[in-house]
Amino acid sequence: MPIWGADTAQLKALGSKLQAGSSEIEKQKSLLTRALDSTDWMGPDADKFRQEWNGSHVSDLARVARALEEAGKQANKNASQQEQASQG
Repeated sequence: MPIWGADTAQLKALGSKLQAGSSEIEKQKSLLTRALDSTDWMGPDADKFRQEWNGSHVSDLARVARALEEAGKQANKNASQQEQASQG
């Protein structure tokens, strides 16, 4: 009979990396937004780009960051559950 489970240390490390990735995306999103806001760029192309950035791009990055954060939490939860099951 095969044994099901995970190496909990590796699973926790994965959870931490996923959450760190989430933080990095949020950090880069903020840095890029500030860079765009401080860029001297006028005209219809600039207006369109800023509208797209502040609309869909920022929203998409935030959605990815949330997904990574949740995946990291789930990996950590799974590791804890695995540890509990192994002790029982």
